[in-house]
Amino acid sequence: MQRLSIYRAILLIAGLSGCAMAPPAPEPVPAVPEPQPVPAVVVPQGTAKELFKAGVDALQHGDGQKAKPLLQQVLVLEPSHKHAATLLPQIDADPVEMLGKENFPYKVQPGDTLSLIAKRFLGDPFKFYILARYNGLAVSDNLEAGRMLKIPGKKPPPAKTVAVEQPPSPEVSGLRLPEAKALYANGQFADAISALEQIRSEKGASAEVDDFAVTVYSAYAKKLTDSGQPSEANKLLSKAVPLYPANERLKKQLENMGVNRNAEQSYQEGNQYLNDGELGKAYAAYEKTLKLAPEHAGAQMALLKIKPQVVEAYYADAVRARRRQNYSEALGYLDKLLEIDPNHELAKANRQEIKAILDRERSAPRR
Repeated sequence: MQRLSIYRAILLIAGLSGCAMAPPAPEPVPAVPEPQPVPAVVVPQGTAKELFKAGVDALQHGDGQKAKPLLQQVLVLEPSHKHAATLLPQIDADPVEMLGKENFPYKVQPGDTLSLIAKRFLGDPFKFYILARYNGLAVSDNLEAGRMLKIPGKKPPPAKTVAVEQPPSPEVSGLRLPEAKALYANGQFADAISALEQIRSEKGASAEVDDFAVTVYSAYAKKLTDSGQPSEANKLLSKAVPLYPANERLKKQLENMGVNRNAEQSYQEGNQYLNDGELGKAYAAYEKTLKLAPEHAGAQMALLKIKPQVVEAYYADAVRARRRQNYSEALGYLDKLLEIDPNHELAKANRQEIKAILDRERSAPRR
């Protein structure tokens, strides 16, 4: 029994020493995070000319981030592209640091664009974007006349506002018309007009220059009208017509401006009548709009929408007038209805009946 106890003690000591000598359990290895996918770099595709045009268009719409990779790729394809090199820093630069704190006010004139103003005061039309940021503007092709801008630098003395240039050589003059045509093709109508007026002042009128100038004035007026600036378009044409008094195209366009203005006024009157619940007057105003401007989409849609209501209202008015035995009034409503819907069978039947009643009354002997 004693031997057994000693044996157990030996086993216990061996077990304890074995535990002490066992190697420690390895620490868990931390999980390695999955590598983040590297976003693919999309390189704009196209020629330097195409990419530059797209970049300028993006800047003209105030989208510098869209323009940035386009202009960067232009410089990759054509490192000496000076206009891209001019525009690219304007996207991220501080406008005040680039142009300076000193500035003077300038009132935008009809036909002005930011590129034209930048060319006039900063010496480079491609500084239009930094000039827009300097003024807190989202760049667009057109500026509203009368808006006040801050122009960096000192205001030019009055004597220097009108530059007196030496008459250009024939070679320089010969390049001016193609330059104006290039501006026109690029949608820079105000710049093209400025170039053409300079040509006329230097060399006098010519059939080729005058014909092209009329085209530019006409296209610019249409663009202003389509962009919701009919008053500016009217001012532009009012300026152009005296310059080219023999041109019927400009006169007709100016006349149409007046017609369209009257059509728009009539359309707005129709909308007001509609809001007031006067459907008959609204319908008549929309019809007048279409007589002045047959392609007026708003008036066309309005007429289609309210026609069933107007027909129903005229018919109800005619029925009420007939019940009061006011037959002349009932006929008036039915006639208006049939002008709108000549195939309205109930209106035609009622009109015949009322006419028969009136004929009997007229033919009955008076007592």
